[in-house]
Amino acid sequence: MTMAISKKLEMIYHNGQPDGIRSIRRNLCTMTTYVIPRPLLSEAKNISGINRPGIYYLINEDDGNKIVQLYIGQTRNGITRLDDHNRSKDFWNKAIMFLAESKTFTLDMISGLEKFAIIKAQESKRYKVENNIVPKYEIDEYDLAAVEEIYDEIQFIMATQGYKMNNAKSTLNEADILHTTQNGIMAFGVYNGEKFEVLDGSQINLDKPAHLQRYNRQREDLISQQSIVNADGKYILKVTVDFDTPSGASNFVLGGSTNGWVEWKNKDGKTLDELYRK
Repeated sequence: MTMAISKKLEMIYHNGQPDGIRSIRRNLCTMTTYVIPRPLLSEAKNISGINRPGIYYLINEDDGNKIVQLYIGQTRNGITRLDDHNRSKDFWNKAIMFLAESKTFTLDMISGLEKFAIIKAQESKRYKVENNIVPKYEIDEYDLAAVEEIYDEIQFIMATQGYKMNNAKSTLNEADILHTTQNGIMAFGVYNGEKFEVLDGSQINLDKPAHLQRYNRQREDLISQQSIVNADGKYILKVTVDFDTPSGASNFVLGGSTNGWVEWKNKDGKTLDELYRK
């Protein structure tokens, strides 16, 4: 087993608030990350180095700090690119910019990175991606290795901020996948001991409202974003959604008030309770 490498991050809270403007750098990395809440956009323009080239994510976070919508773009002049989006795009409430020393990112690499990031976001099935088209740009094979390396770094930084970028299904063994089939509703999920993720492709029982209003609101939001769609009379989840508890997940899926420790079972029919609390 290879030993994990420690990583050191430096973070600056520019207005002294934990949820304000912040910049993040990793030791020896030539890229700086800027997290900018939309209301603080003009304030962020005063930060030195914030006009460098790179890519950015515009995100719409819900109350639980989870991304529900996302748009990816490239910028040749850093934060000034966001002025256009401030006028023309309503959905976002935070921007996350990954800007590099101009020598590090050639313009070709920025274009390659933008395309790669859009494809990865669409593949993740975690949120509605607002990019309607993937750039036609061809990523040079020599650039691809560097693009993948930079994207790994982006994914790591995003994870430190609480944002998951990978596809939940890609890392799963079939044995880890749980299901519920109450009232013929087929839904799938996975539990890591802390969060329960309901996987894309799960069916949602919209005929039965959930006991707690927040799950009904969450359902309505996902329908309006076309992240729950009607397919032959069944309502199918098109993104992966995570919950703090197994019961929150089963209430969202099945409606009513349920006990997720009993509702979710593995392929052998063992309940989550038997698997985790035995």
